[in-house]
Amino acid sequence: MSSGSVFDRINSLLDAGSFRPILSGVEQHGADMPHRPGDGVVAGFGKIGGRNVAVFAHDPAFAGGSLGEVGVRKIAKLYELAARFGYPIIGLADSSGARIQEGARSLIAVGELIKTANKAHGKIPQINVIIAGGVGGAAFTAAVGDVVIGVAKTGYMFLHGPRAVKHATGQDVSIMELGSVKTLAASSGLIDFVTEDEAQAISLVKKLLSYLPSNYLATPPTSIATESTIKQDLESTETRRLIAEIIDPGTFLEFKADYARNLITGLGRVDGLVVGVVANEPNVFKGYIDGKACVKLSRFVDFCNSFNIPVLTIVDTPGFEPGVAAEHGGIIREGTWVYRSYLNATVPKVTLIAGKAYGGAYIAMCSKGIGADYVLALPDAEVAVQPLEVSAEILFRKELEKLPDDQKAAAFAQYVEALRTKSRGDALLSIGVADVIVKREEVKKTVSSVLHSLYDGYVKNSSLNRS
Repeated sequence: MSSGSVFDRINSLLDAGSFRPILSGVEQHGADMPHRPGDGVVAGFGKIGGRNVAVFAHDPAFAGGSLGEVGVRKIAKLYELAARFGYPIIGLADSSGARIQEGARSLIAVGELIKTANKAHGKIPQINVIIAGGVGGAAFTAAVGDVVIGVAKTGYMFLHGPRAVKHATGQDVSIMELGSVKTLAASSGLIDFVTEDEAQAISLVKKLLSYLPSNYLATPPTSIATESTIKQDLESTETRRLIAEIIDPGTFLEFKADYARNLITGLGRVDGLVVGVVANEPNVFKGYIDGKACVKLSRFVDFCNSFNIPVLTIVDTPGFEPGVAAEHGGIIREGTWVYRSYLNATVPKVTLIAGKAYGGAYIAMCSKGIGADYVLALPDAEVAVQPLEVSAEILFRKELEKLPDDQKAAAFAQYVEALRTKSRGDALLSIGVADVIVKREEVKKTVSSVLHSLYDGYVKNSSLNRS
């Protein structure tokens, strides 16, 4: 890769002629290696679609894009300026990690960078593109941010390279076996989006920014709404069809699509308004909420809250993951993250109960009890402490024991149906679980009206002015 190509990479992201570098002539000193102005990092300001942004890129043509003290402090300075002036920051990662020749000096600088990036977290959008290497400090810097995009053909992330792994474990592994972004997207959820190539990644950055404000004191850009139509994709699940009915056509950007697929998260527009969507997916793991889903949900709701994006939660879950492994593995602790994220969110929160809503998972999925501003329910939505069959076994055990065996099944079914009547429709309205029962064909109109009304009040009442 030529030294000029790192500028080509930046210029492909920014509006033509808009890039203004910072600290372009600084050099590293003292290391036993050639000097070069910039120390292997290009950083500065520019515009994307007329909006001010900050951008930095590693130059792999110099020392493998390694993180040297001077170059890393340049990135940290860019973060400070971006946070001060309220500009989104985009990182284009192509780094081999901390510069070995500089020893602890480079490590100290990397620590300072991560501290600076973390300080800016929630104040400005941080988008990192893993074009090639995102190793060590570069990996942590990306992970501290909001969105990570990985290029499938060339991108990888890890803390320990193949030689270090061989030294520690005796295992021979390749770079892609260790940290292919495609693998990490499914296994760890570290990657939010995977693109086929660098050009697609750059296009995705631009599209993402069209959904995001420049900082936490601003609102996301609005767009002219298009008429929504129901998408009848026979390969889609029922949950995805419901999302398609609500979201403006062609506007849904799904986050972490290959991770914790029992939960769907993404940004879309509802009659032009940017909305974060969280939805249980009963087609995967029956919609149970496991630890991975908790992490996915919590991070996404926190992200939406940071940048003034209202949240629509679509509920259809039989509960948190049951079983010994789940209990011993920390599902209570992980479930608490879901509660905390919704409880801390100050953006408008609208909930649609679309199917089952049982137990603690019902409460956690933005119920009235933890702060939903408005709750809709479909006619067959069902809210209960636990599966109705389990409740019937407990509540009517004595009655069932008295019956002849040939009558037990029919009686049990009647008991379950009686419980179901108390768990749906008007029963939900009478106890305040839902504000309104809506027919499927009325969902889009009702959700849109409520979201727009709540968001208008959110903005006008200066809810954005948070410290």
